Amino acid sequence: YLPDGRIVFSSTRQRQSKAILLDEGKPQFAAQDESDNEPAFVLHVMNADGGDIRQLSFNQSHDLDPAVLPDGRVVFTRWDRAPGHDELTLYTMRPDGSDLQLLYGARSHATGTDGEDIHFLDPRSMASGRLLVRAQPFEASDLGGQLLEIDTSNYVENTQPTLPNRGVLVGPAQSPATANDVRTIDGPSPGGRYNSAFPLQDGSGRLLLTWTLCRLLEPATPPATTSQIVPCTADRLAAETTTTAAPLYGVWIYVPGQRTQLPVTSPNEDIVFSEVVALQPQPLPSVLLDRVAGVDVDKELETEGVGLID
Repeated sequence: YLPDGRIVFSSTRQRQSKAILLDEGKPQFAAQDESDNEPAFVLHVMNADGGDIRQLSFNQSHDLDPAVLPDGRVVFTRWDRAPGHDELTLYTMRPDGSDLQLLYGARSHATGTDGEDIHFLDPRSMASGRLLVRAQPFEASDLGGQLLEIDTSNYVENTQPTLPNRGVLVGPAQSPATANDVRTIDGPSPGGRYNSAFPLQDGSGRLLLTWTLCRLLEPATPPATTSQIVPCTADRLAAETTTTAAPLYGVWIYVPGQRTQLPVTSPNEDIVFSEVVALQPQPLPSVLLDRVAGVDVDKELETEGVGLID
């Protein structure tokens, strides 16, 4: 939800893109991504009643996970996919789609376990001013990854501060949000993995999250005939052959001061809890009004439907 009551969401409808290209005599438009193998999700805005839907972003790959920052800007994950690039990075824009900017991470992807590439998803503003994100590879083991706190106020990359902090701060901008030993590579993760998280706005710093513990499949030992699901232990993880069991996601609360997780719901086999959100009072972000032609933007350019590339 935007602070003015409208809703920002991701959709494949792309009516504005289609209308523009039809005007240019390109009726073949089908909202496909640049590989032409699936519809591309981009950001849209609508009124609370579902009316006045407008397209905000124009990306040949996907724009996902929009959230509102305290200053009223929309932060989201953008799939940058072009020659030499294939990554999910954090961007911001105004709620009318203008002032699109890279926020963080274009050169910080090789920061996963053992230097493997990770991508930044589902950004959420924290009371500390940092961003809470889920970091994982494109194809994530156990459907999840690691939770990170990122200092986007002072850094544009993990070890690159903003210009005012050059020579003062050296990083890293990223730090684990929990004490769990979470791995972002294939195979077992001793500290389990996270599928989603939401910062509670009650001054406690707690995180509402979905988490699976690390589980392994242990071969059957006669007279048993079926394998058993067992928790990860140091001995089992040290074995030459380990088989990871299916994840078991439940809802938990992480308490940073105590470095503990408390269960909210009991997990169930074959059911994944995801996209967890807390319904709670929180400070209203700043309202950024849509820019008006002739006042905030050049009226002639608006009338012609063109812009200036800087």
